[in-house]
Amino acid sequence: MIGPVDSNCAKTLCKRHRKVSATASEGEVNIFFNLCMDRVHYVPERQAIYFVDSSYVNVPDVLSRVFSGLGCKLQIDQLYLDQLSIFKSLKRVIITEAQAHAVMVALRMEGMQITISK
Repeated sequence: MIGPVDSNCAKTLCKRHRKVSATASEGEVNIFFNLCMDRVHYVPERQAIYFVDSSYVNVPDVLSRVFSGLGCKLQIDQLYLDQLSIFKSLKRVIITEAQAHAVMVALRMEGMQITISK
């Protein structure tokens, strides 16, 4: 298993802000390859927000606080690159449009970039 990313490396990676645009029809694997530690991707048509583990921002903690404030239950699904569930990829949260607005505001306040499929 690959260990955690060095914090200096993580900071350097987060300074790179490449432009990412994903259509709503993009598969979850393509979304995974376009994410980084300071970016979250929202797909309104699927009512899903995607992210990867980050040493930059504790996304699950932010989501937990938002959902708690909204009085909703949070379920984070771990997705995998392979059928044997060995190689972890994205994490996905199914959210309503109202929840998405609150989540995106909270994540932006933590310094995360949000990309949205159109």
